[in-house]
Amino acid sequence: MSEIRFDPLTGRPVVVAENRLARPNEHAGTAAVPAVPADCPFCEGHEDRTPPELFAVRPAGAPPNGPGWTVRVIPNKFPSLSSDPAPAAGSGGGEFRSEPGFGYHEVLIEAPHHAPLFPDLPLAARRTVLRTARDRVAALAARARVRNVLLFENAGPESGGTLWHPHAQIVGTSVDLPRPTEELAAVRARSAQRRETCPIETIVAAERAAGTRWIGERDGLVAYAPYASELPFEVRLSPERHEASFAETTDAEVDALADLLPAVLRGIAREVPGASYNWFVSSPSDAHPDRARHHWQLTVAPRLVRPDGFELGGGMAVNPILPERAAERLRPHLVAPG
Repeated sequence: MSEIRFDPLTGRPVVVAENRLARPNEHAGTAAVPAVPADCPFCEGHEDRTPPELFAVRPAGAPPNGPGWTVRVIPNKFPSLSSDPAPAAGSGGGEFRSEPGFGYHEVLIEAPHHAPLFPDLPLAARRTVLRTARDRVAALAARARVRNVLLFENAGPESGGTLWHPHAQIVGTSVDLPRPTEELAAVRARSAQRRETCPIETIVAAERAAGTRWIGERDGLVAYAPYASELPFEVRLSPERHEASFAETTDAEVDALADLLPAVLRGIAREVPGASYNWFVSSPSDAHPDRARHHWQLTVAPRLVRPDGFELGGGMAVNPILPERAAERLRPHLVAPG
């Protein structure tokens, strides 16, 4: 049996079809972490192989762009968007409108060593990483011309990442990102129709009450499998109190996230060894007109299935694992802090 579910916020349809787990899969298999390459640009001692750092956590008085750091932020050497003050001109309009690809693209190197990856770093190191990420999101959100700031991490060969060294990325865009824009439009519509202060808070409360997709919580942050999950083992993490931007997160909430997010990632790794994943969280700029309506949510997106022609052509995801079943399997991994 299959079921079509509708996202409670956006109305986006998703097919849940557990029978598809029985399909033969010649692509199955786990990917081993490769040996540490001698020329990894993110490893300590190779600082001259990256652009000059924008920020680093290092002992007071230590010179920049050298060894001794624990977390380091640099411009992306191959950025998706450019902050060049004189980008190429766009089109004037008509059917084929374009504009310069202006924005900011930073890399947050999470550790001086090639391994382990973020979920297995010591707790203190994870807290430093996420506090740094929050502060860089705040810095980009305050920039002129920025509309959205996306913090994300790619891990594993199916994630789109190209380096194993633990790192996240932060992109400030001059245009509204489609997915957050769709969610904000849905928030406006639901708020008007139901007179809700924050629809996302309503959804989180409903997930807590239902319990079947609830995974765990830590000091004001919650984790659950969304009702209309587009991916197997997809998880949503959200603050219970209303926070428009990840930049507003308190130190206590960041520290809670440094425990909750890795626990979710380790749980997925234990259930599906070798799984690639992405996680991402979008924040509006300080000047965004809909900023007050936004409620940040971090999505963990395991890359366990490849979209087929139906999904690409129809624009509707097919999830082979019931979200309730995914939550049931992940819940035991979050019982004890990690």
